[in-house]
Amino acid sequence: MSRITFGIIPAILIIALSVFFYLSPKFLAQKPADGKEAVEELIHKRILNVGNFISRSPFVQDAIIEKDDAKLSEIVIALKQDDPEILSVNFTDENNKIIASSNAEILGTNYAPLNPAGSSKIIEKAGIYEGGFSINLGAKTIGTLYLQIKPRIPQIKVASNSNPVILIAGFALAILTFITMFLMASGFESRLVEEINLRQEEVFMPKIEELKKQQADAQKMLDEINKKIAEGQNKIKSLEAEYQEKKKEFESSPVVQSVERLRETEAELLKRLEVLKTEESRLNNEINLLTQKREEIMNALEAEKKEEAKLREKLDLIKKKILHLETPA
Repeated sequence: MSRITFGIIPAILIIALSVFFYLSPKFLAQKPADGKEAVEELIHKRILNVGNFISRSPFVQDAIIEKDDAKLSEIVIALKQDDPEILSVNFTDENNKIIASSNAEILGTNYAPLNPAGSSKIIEKAGIYEGGFSINLGAKTIGTLYLQIKPRIPQIKVASNSNPVILIAGFALAILTFITMFLMASGFESRLVEEINLRQEEVFMPKIEELKKQQADAQKMLDEINKKIAEGQNKIKSLEAEYQEKKKEFESSPVVQSVERLRETEAELLKRLEVLKTEESRLNNEINLLTQKREEIMNALEAEKKEEAKLREKLDLIKKKILHLETPA
């Protein structure tokens, strides 16, 4: 919410209420009434605006997370100085323990709010208004801000007849309220923004300087590594040139040439040996075939000899029969 909006909304409400109370006797014909409810609504809005503005500030959230009581105490002092109607300002942690307060005697104790529910609903007791505002980090509540204010409530009475003084007083009060709210929001917001900027510089400047130093060291280390890489590459190139030169000398050496000729001769002998092995294998196969054929022929001869023996036996029997027949009885 901007500072102009922060001041103009209650001013418009006061003007509207002034016009309403100025015209109400003509239309409603009511008895003089008390405008306390309208003023209480303005007070509620004022407390809500201040409470929400502080509780939603990143500066306050950071202070709660970092448990920086000094920052919270500065906010408490600034609020008390800017608005004398503020009776007390209390910051509590997530366990409702007071960590910063306008009353140093209750630090470290559990806070007992006027509103037992502890919500942002504003309640009033004996002219003292109190509101509790949750300080959240995302969906998690990390603390609570409690404000107690005892404002001076102006009495606005509506006469039975329309009284132009009401309009004059309403416009004057609206202008005064606008200026007061604007200056209060301006002074508090500017001081708070200035304080936030100073704190951020105090927090982040050492880190920035450290990062710059680390970057410079890293750049220096990178330059040294690049230098070593360049030296290594030059050394590799010189070694490659020396290797090529030694290789040429080695290849042109008579011993290497003799070794090459011996390798060629060895390769030719190995080829001839392979041919001889192939020929030997072929001859062995032929020998095995001839051996098999000889065995087959020998078996056939044996079979023929047996057959011939059988025929001879038969022939001898026939001859014996013939001789026996030729011999006279």
